[in-house]
Amino acid sequence: MDVSIYIPDESVNVFRFHINQLAGRTFDDWSYYHDAEIFKTSARGRKIACFQIPYPWDSRIEDQINDIYDTVDYILIIGSELHAKTVEFIQRFDLKKIKYFICGYLHHRMVNAEVLKFLDWFTTSVHFYKNVRPSILYELKPFDAKPLQFDALLGRKKPHRDLAYNFLTQNNMLDQGVVTYINDYKVNFDSRDSEKWVWQSEGIEDFEVRSQTIDFTVDRVDYYGYNMSLSQIIPIDIYNKTAYSLVCETNFDNNFVFMTEKTVKPILARRLFITLGNQYHLAALHRLGFKTFNGIIDESYDNIPDPTERHTAAMHQLKLLCEQDQADVIERCRDIVDYNFNLMYSNDWYNLFRTDFGDFFFSRHNRVI
Repeated sequence: MDVSIYIPDESVNVFRFHINQLAGRTFDDWSYYHDAEIFKTSARGRKIACFQIPYPWDSRIEDQINDIYDTVDYILIIGSELHAKTVEFIQRFDLKKIKYFICGYLHHRMVNAEVLKFLDWFTTSVHFYKNVRPSILYELKPFDAKPLQFDALLGRKKPHRDLAYNFLTQNNMLDQGVVTYINDYKVNFDSRDSEKWVWQSEGIEDFEVRSQTIDFTVDRVDYYGYNMSLSQIIPIDIYNKTAYSLVCETNFDNNFVFMTEKTVKPILARRLFITLGNQYHLAALHRLGFKTFNGIIDESYDNIPDPTERHTAAMHQLKLLCEQDQADVIERCRDIVDYNFNLMYSNDWYNLFRTDFGDFFFSRHNRVI
């Protein structure tokens, strides 16, 4: 039986890429439709609809799903971003035909829809350092003593980042680390204040935005000739003069975990990290096989429901960490950070997705469904 695929125009490029990664057929081998009305009346065989969760959020995807739901066998929905509105959408569309691929974990139980992994930020962040320019990682000195204790690259303004910055200020810790906070400002490469936010300049070359404004660090730049998000670049210089990382993740909600490049970078750099993020963020990493640093620090903060209390408890661990002998802490972390690096670097994170994704197009014997 053949497969007919409906993909709205705004999702075509994403699914063209992923379908082309499947063995046996390319995107252009399938019967696909961009017009919902033609799809509903003309498609034959097994019918699959494919959507990318929009970011920023756009509620039109709900109308599109409702329009074709009764005419399809499966709906595949991919999201490389996971935010409160995304999770609310998934909860509303907990329907039997829908299969979600998300970059993280949901804390609520789904009744009808299936939720599978699409660890896109793991895949894309590791790719450059594994396949494009692996030599960069040799510039890191993870086990050397550092002149400063920590980095806190806080990014754009959010409540948990305000808390972190205020805690560091009130406890006179700013001079103990490298602290950057873009806050409400746009990123301007020509600004004389650029040292407050630029955490790696070497290798960022020959790209047009040098004289323009970048709205978000997720915006893409050319790094050693490879196009990637500014936020995925490991800050070699800063990591080599600081011992630990304060990771302020994208979100801090309690009903899901969204793992991004912010978590990947200290793992690739073999560093102890403390996370301000979603409740059970560390537990989610454990589910993926990673180890964290309980016993060296108190990671029970990960379980605290109230975000302010959770993040304050985490900041106190950073403060206590800075009062310990740095060389001793680094040595105690050695086995953990080596293990985490090897897991992050060697695992084929994309294949975890590709296998589940391909199952909806092929049978186990590689025949068309």
